Amino acid sequence: MRRLKVAVIGCGFWGLNHARVFKELDSAELVAVSDVDEARARLAGAKYGAKWYSDNLSLLAKDDVDAVTICTPSSTHMEVAIQAIEYGKDLLVEKPLASSAEEALKIIKAAEKANVRLMVGHIERFNPGVRKVKALIEEGRVGEVVLLSSRRVSMWPVRIGDVGVVKDLAIHDIDVMRFLLNKEPTEVYAVAGSLRHTYEDYAHIILKFASKEAGFIEANWLTPHKVRKLIVTCTEGIITLDYITQQVTIEDSRGSHTPAFQWQEPLKLELQSFVNSLLENRKFEVDGKDGYRALSIAEAALKSAVQGSSVKVGYED
Repeated sequence: MRRLKVAVIGCGFWGLNHARVFKELDSAELVAVSDVDEARARLAGAKYGAKWYSDNLSLLAKDDVDAVTICTPSSTHMEVAIQAIEYGKDLLVEKPLASSAEEALKIIKAAEKANVRLMVGHIERFNPGVRKVKALIEEGRVGEVVLLSSRRVSMWPVRIGDVGVVKDLAIHDIDVMRFLLNKEPTEVYAVAGSLRHTYEDYAHIILKFASKEAGFIEANWLTPHKVRKLIVTCTEGIITLDYITQQVTIEDSRGSHTPAFQWQEPLKLELQSFVNSLLENRKFEVDGKDGYRALSIAEAALKSAVQGSSVKVGYED
């Protein structure tokens, strides 16, 4: 069996998770890691048995690297991604795809021009609970969707330094709602602000879709305990998901029911999908366009919060 030779750029908390998962996948071989912090790169290389670099270009110049995942700060995504593209490496860029929708488009266009394949790390797409909710919606288990409501709150994460709560947290649920409905929101209204931090640390976002559906997203870095929940209100019942436990509950006229399915690590499923798509030449489940559109909606929400009025969602692609 052919194994995809992969490398991880950025050896912070999430990059180390990427390295760990790649070591666990039979279809992948972790060959290199890099980080601008030499000590961190050295430690990651030693821990996961990979060559280490403190210079991304030295890693990208290696002929035995088929693909890379980029786990650097969001503000560096465009620069690092375009470097990888210029070296002809297929890549996965962690969300958000870039620090702005404009930068995201530049990455997408560069990848298309170079015939390089681009995936974006919207991990909740691979959450088995989310997949179950989508299946229930598509089979009409509790009728048609009326409202999707999410709550994604916790304390300020130490790892964040270059984006606010909308592009770091709320963007997950923006993408999940697009995924579950297979539709794009047409209008956004949001209230957001900063109580303790440089960037916005709380946001309340309403997404209006072209048909009857609406989405409501609450996200903040002010809540002392972590909550990750989704409620889907339908015409004949309610579906509730705990993103963390992956438990799905269906409530309708027949009572309450919790479908049984196996908990699986979303990151492992995501990186397995990335590897398999490249090895089998299949379309990515989350491509550059998905990353760009989620980012565009997040920016529309931020614009709405500043203006105090709803904002139409538009895309350049």
